[in-house]
Amino acid sequence: MKPAGAEPSVVPPSLDTTLMQYPWVVIRFSCHFCERGGRARLAACAAQFGKHASLLRLLTVFVSGCPYDPSNPARKPQKYGHHCGAYLPDLGRTSPPDLPPALTGLSLIEGGKADMLPAEHSPSQQRRRVGASDNG
Repeated sequence: MKPAGAEPSVVPPSLDTTLMQYPWVVIRFSCHFCERGGRARLAACAAQFGKHASLLRLLTVFVSGCPYDPSNPARKPQKYGHHCGAYLPDLGRTSPPDLPPALTGLSLIEGGKADMLPAEHSPSQQRRRVGASDNG
């Protein structure tokens, strides 16, 4: 049973999610290899591609502008060359991407006081010069 005022559960989006099922207002795009990235409003994407377009289709459109697009006919196939690393960073998330950190609340982590690191450093051995005599 959920406490009063708790958010309704959100199904995390996947590449098969349609724009009609996408739970947030902003769709973010990013790339692992280059600086390409961006944000698109859900309403604008639905107006341009239709409400039944999948996130995979939008990702394909994003990749089409990439110089490393593997389906680009002008690009020669390369065995060890770069390929496009475009992805949607919000796939699999259950919280909105634009939610301010102050509203996310605290999260409970495993462990406790017994697992904490000591506050004071343990005394370390004094360093000596190599070749110095032990007497002095």
